[in-house]
Amino acid sequence: MTTYFLQNLLMGCFVEHNIHMQKPDQKFNQMDFSNRTLSVAQVADICGVNRNTVGLWVRSGKLPSLRVGKKYAIRIEELIFFFKSTGQKIPEALGGKNLKGPFFRSHQNCWQYFLGKSTNRNCENCTVFKNQLDVCFIGKASSTLACGGLCNACEFYQETYFARIQFIHQIDFPAAICKDLYFWGGNKKWAELCEVNEEDLVGMGIEKICHPDSLERVISNNKKRALGDYSAPRADQIFLKNSILNKIEVHIDVFPLKEPSGAWLLLAEQANK
Repeated sequence: MTTYFLQNLLMGCFVEHNIHMQKPDQKFNQMDFSNRTLSVAQVADICGVNRNTVGLWVRSGKLPSLRVGKKYAIRIEELIFFFKSTGQKIPEALGGKNLKGPFFRSHQNCWQYFLGKSTNRNCENCTVFKNQLDVCFIGKASSTLACGGLCNACEFYQETYFARIQFIHQIDFPAAICKDLYFWGGNKKWAELCEVNEEDLVGMGIEKICHPDSLERVISNNKKRALGDYSAPRADQIFLKNSILNKIEVHIDVFPLKEPSGAWLLLAEQANK
């Protein structure tokens, strides 16, 4: 179904892009970018504004930050995302014209994202916060989930997760993103193949759609891939659950993604269709 050309195309599109600093202005020469964060003063210098303006961006939530003691630290990724999302030119000190390809805001936990926002969420009693889950939607089946599990309608999911996987909706055959045995999402054709609602795919465990005859092998291969074991096949024939036929045979191609880190793109085609 897929070819080496498609694989190379996919791998070329979804890679992490490093920030290259070429010939920055003299005033930025002494800046230390090694820890991937900037002080308020550094951000003010780069943006050509005063520190109070940067402080206003931070307090209003326009520019997410980390609290380090009594001071704020801004991730470089967040500053670049701020420039891109507001349509501004990225300064040369941050890469300028050399910064190419998709660029996403840095990951933060959902309770950090909603901190200070006017919501009725009770994050302290949420299963995601209590268990310190990095990926919130894998806990959506819990009765103690503060947000109710409506991922597709959640601005945090849209900005943090969907932005990284929305390319699957441009693929004209069943496609999904999977990580740690959970789906991050899938396109309409994948949902139809698996006989589920598209919005329900977010946070769904693979056991919900994989037939028991294939489940053990699928889990084993997933563990191998997570450990960098190249004996795990990149193409396989597996069975999915089917309400009419009990199970259907499907050809699966698996591609590693650098963004989201550790995730896999799954492309499917029903066998003997």
